Order: sequence, then structure tokens, then C-alpha cells
Amino acid sequence: MRTHPYTGATVAFATMHGKQYLAQQAFHEILDADVIAPAGLDTDQFGTFSGEITRTLSPRTAAQVKARLGIQLAGTPYGLASEGSFNSGFGFLVEHHEVLLFIDQSRGIELVEGVIATSPLPPAREISTVDDALGYAAAVGHPEQGLMLRGGAVGELIEKDLISVESLPGVVERTLRLSAGYPLTIAPDYRAHRCPSRADVITTLAYRMARRLATACPECHTPGFGQLDVERGLRCSDCGQPTRVIAADIHGCGLCPHTVRILRPDRVAAPQWCDYCNP
Repeated sequence: MRTHPYTGATVAFATMHGKQYLAQQAFHEILDADVIAPAGLDTDQFGTFSGEITRTLSPRTAAQVKARLGIQLAGTPYGLASEGSFNSGFGFLVEHHEVLLFIDQSRGIELVEGVIATSPLPPAREISTVDDALGYAAAVGHPEQGLMLRGGAVGELIEKDLISVESLPGVVERTLRLSAGYPLTIAPDYRAHRCPSRADVITTLAYRMARRLATACPECHTPGFGQLDVERGLRCSDCGQPTRVIAADIHGCGLCPHTVRILRPDRVAAPQWCDYCNP
């Protein structure tokens, strides 16, 4: 029986926050591969959610750099890294972007799975009392969901790992006092080990990545054949003009140029999505 190329492989997940546990089941079940976290890895150097270190790289570039660093430290040709970003510029909604990247240095392939979703968590909120903080904590599902505080004249007061119901009031009271009248903001801790909803997203992406790695290119047989792009232009059911609705998925190889166009089930788009019928 022919084994899969990744059977028995060790994959280094570049993480300080337990993300390797989120990928282990998928990679073991589908590929019979092990996922580990390299020792001595500092991913915070590329930016933190709490703001001590500013993020300067794009999500994909940050994931690339992390994955390659994990490969180097673990001494394996296979690396994983994820990068999440949360945008609260939509009023009461928070948009969650998550990228999971896999590198196989031995084959020269780099694969990405990603998702854009609405986070179930509320955006950060300015608080002025302990009761404000406790109300926010209840809304996000604390203590399972971690919290962060940031205050002071230039945001220099930062409290993380707020996962204790008993200690939260005291920490908030102290930080309010130290902020000396400057704004104090409470926010979800988006790090994977403190954010169950983000952990679920990473787990889902890990299954998608493992299934993709289990799929060989029909042309060159390199593992990792999967979705690369989409083709928009599904025609309007009323006027027949192309719309911005997706018409097909483009699947391809991470190594050779072979691609396959897979039509979506819908053959026409509703007029409400048509720029001609509904400008």
C-alpha cells in the first residue's frame, strides 16, 4: 500500500500560544503527521494584539516569516503558521481575518487557507468603572474568553491574561487608578489560547489544509492541490449581464501551472446583485 508523502512527517507550527494543539487532530487523522511547536520561538516579535509591538507585516508575510522560523528551529522541512487580524471599523461588528499557511521546503510549495468572518465578540470598549468592565466581561463570555486592558497617556498600561473572575475587579480598579483620568479600554484577548472562537476558526482551517495536502495534483502529483482563486461574473437572471457574484472556483497546484475550473451550483445571479439592474 502506497503511503502519503506526509505520513510520519513532523510539522512545526510556529506558535507561542498552543496553536499546535488546534492542528494535531486534523493532521493526524488525515495525513498521519505530527504537529509540534518549536521550543524557543518568539512570535511576539512580529507584533502583538495588545499593542506593545506594532505589526508591520501583512498577514501573509507575517505567516511566511513565522513558518520559516519554525522550520529552522525545529529542523524539519514542514512548517505551519497562522495570522489573525480583527477590524472593528464596522460599528458594533468585528471582522475576523485568519490566514493559515503551510510551507514544504523540500518540494518548494507554499499553500494558504484563509477565512473572513464576523467575530461573535464585541469590539473594544472604553470603561470608567469596575461595573463597566464586569458588564463587558459577561458579554464576551469571560473567563473562557480572555480579556485585555490598555490605558494611560499613550496606552502604556497593559494588562493581559485576565482569566480570573475573582481577580478581575481588583485589576481593573488598580489600572483605572494608574490611568489617572486617561482612557482605559477593555477588549477581548484575541490570542488563540485565550479566544475560543478564534481557536475554532484555526481548527477549521487546519482540517481544510490537511485535506488539501491529502489531494495530489492530477498533472504532477504534488500534494496540495486545491482552491487558488475564484472567477466572478455569474450572469444576471434578468438582463444576462455579468455580475460580481462568483461563477466558478479555480483549483490548482502549488508547484506546476495546472488548474481546473469548477463551476458553482448556481447558474444565474439574482438581479439584486446586478450593477445594471440594480445600480
